[in-house]
Amino acid sequence: MKRVINKRRIFYVIMIILMIGIVITCGVKLFMDFRGPKEKETITKNKLDALEEYGYTLDDLDTPLYKEYFEELKGVLNSEEIDYSKYASSISKLFITDFYTLSNKLTSSDIGGEEFVHKNIVDNFKMNAGDTIYNHVKSNVYGDRVQDLPTVSSVTINSVEETNYNEYSAYKVNVSWEYEVDMGYEKAGVLYLVKDDNKLYVVEKTGE
Repeated sequence: MKRVINKRRIFYVIMIILMIGIVITCGVKLFMDFRGPKEKETITKNKLDALEEYGYTLDDLDTPLYKEYFEELKGVLNSEEIDYSKYASSISKLFITDFYTLSNKLTSSDIGGEEFVHKNIVDNFKMNAGDTIYNHVKSNVYGDRVQDLPTVSSVTINSVEETNYNEYSAYKVNVSWEYEVDMGYEKAGVLYLVKDDNKLYVVEKTGE
């Protein structure tokens, strides 16, 4: 008789434990449903380095190639006497790398290379870029973009010539570049950089 009673007690204990487990599980589910879906975390740019005097910055979303060229630019600008031909070459490499690398851009309005463009034309530059090469870039603010976009893998400076651009002293830089995967994007051109208050700015790009 005692054995029967003990078996019943064990059975009841097991049933109670199972019911408590079910209640807890249902309670947790209802709580999570009530809270709604977990909010997605947004991706943000974080500054890693900067040449404050010139307004040039390096952030954590920049590609390894861009970071390499940024270090090159730091070496040029930190010299006792700046070699402006080398300065023009470095700016050209950074501009091309940033502008034509779309894979690390967060939105279609995240235009690369704008910090190298002269302030008088930067608004037109951004508008034109947004209407052309950047107009199909999908948002990646939540890190869930599924889209094939180009990444510049190398930039070659073919020549640097001193010239004039309107009333400014300038440099004409013949440049070509490659991508990690060739998707049919532009791969060569000529940049014009003007010297204004000892700083170089991109003012025009042509397909010469």
